[in-house]
Amino acid sequence: MLKTAWHIFVVAFVGYSLYGSFIASKEASQKFPYKPIRVVVPYNPGGGTDTFVRIINKAIKDEKLMPHPMVVVNKPGGATTIGSSYVKYSKPDGYTMLCLHEALMTTKATGQSPHGPEAFEHISATGEEGQMILVSKNSPYQTMAELMKAAHEKPNTVTFGITQNAPPHFSGIMLEKTVEGTAFRFVPTGGAANRLSSLLGGHVDAAIFTVSEFIRYRDSGLNALVYLGNERNTAIPEVPTGKELGFDVVNSNLQYWWFPKDTPKEIVSYMTGVFARAMETDYVKGKLDELKITPKVISGAALQKRIDSKMSGFSLMKVDQRTSLPDMTFWTICAILIFAVLSFARRKKHFTEKEESEVIPRNDLALGVTIMTLGYAVLLSVGGLGFRTATLVFVLATGFYLTGFAKDKRIYIFELGLIMSFGLYFVFTQIFLIDLP
Repeated sequence: MLKTAWHIFVVAFVGYSLYGSFIASKEASQKFPYKPIRVVVPYNPGGGTDTFVRIINKAIKDEKLMPHPMVVVNKPGGATTIGSSYVKYSKPDGYTMLCLHEALMTTKATGQSPHGPEAFEHISATGEEGQMILVSKNSPYQTMAELMKAAHEKPNTVTFGITQNAPPHFSGIMLEKTVEGTAFRFVPTGGAANRLSSLLGGHVDAAIFTVSEFIRYRDSGLNALVYLGNERNTAIPEVPTGKELGFDVVNSNLQYWWFPKDTPKEIVSYMTGVFARAMETDYVKGKLDELKITPKVISGAALQKRIDSKMSGFSLMKVDQRTSLPDMTFWTICAILIFAVLSFARRKKHFTEKEESEVIPRNDLALGVTIMTLGYAVLLSVGGLGFRTATLVFVLATGFYLTGFAKDKRIYIFELGLIMSFGLYFVFTQIFLIDLP
């Protein structure tokens, strides 16, 4: 009776999960967008990119430019690679988006990230911000000449706060090249909020910020040494350009919006139009003027040309002390295959010979399950199998391993695999609205 009830439950549960997936796919066929779009910002809240995204989102919401406002999701870490990787492996259905400036290109050019613009569909570039170098008001370097002189006379002693392999890092490298023998000691501090705390806390001597960030933070006790633009910015007319001071460096941030690769062209076109209209709203114009962000909008072939040009320039910049890490995915797969062959052979031997007196060591079981769990994680991370298939394979492999391929347990293991794969997929995607591969 219990067995029959269990089988009925499994059939009903899997059937309901499949029905839910069918309904979800039917909803997905509705006119885009039928639900909120998540925008991933790979920095902590409060930085320049985060602030810019929230300005655009408010305009979209207030002006009803889309049926639903966007949802901002902050995923900092890994020099922006955590957030960009999350979007890269998301479904290309238009409901997960990345907002990230040239850092997507610099991390690729330096080997910090395995992917760059080629792994995404560019939507638009909106809003350009010039960069500037700041120090604290009690810093021993109150002019750009003093800062550069110190970095030249005592190389690698002047600490320079950066986001590793991001645009601020490249600005520092370009400054070094203006005077032969000059070398800063670059300190990875993270995004703008972290750079600010490091600067004010005396952990770094100087750091690069955008103009909008300086305007927000200037009352905290900061002194601007130079503006890295072609000409002086009207918001900070007292700050000279690098060219005026003899340091020919020009660099800026342009906020790019990205979809996962293979997102349908009609969805990309839809969002391109939304951003263009948002940039024309009085609210956005007013906020960008207040923050002194140039309201530039680029899309289509012009944007691709800019991306190609930027990538060519960044690829020529040499970043010292690159860290070469082993291919952990490859070696994990090798370890899994070796252990699987040895462990399954040994486990099979115990059950076929039925040596009741011989106890199978518990550490063998624990290690076996651990290795299979790692294999499951690798399958999901490399995108070789979808969540449902990978989960079914994992549950079947683990179940058969633990039971020694016992015939009377196989049907239950298979049913458990169906519940775990289809059931969890339905719960995560439809109840918690989490994208799964």
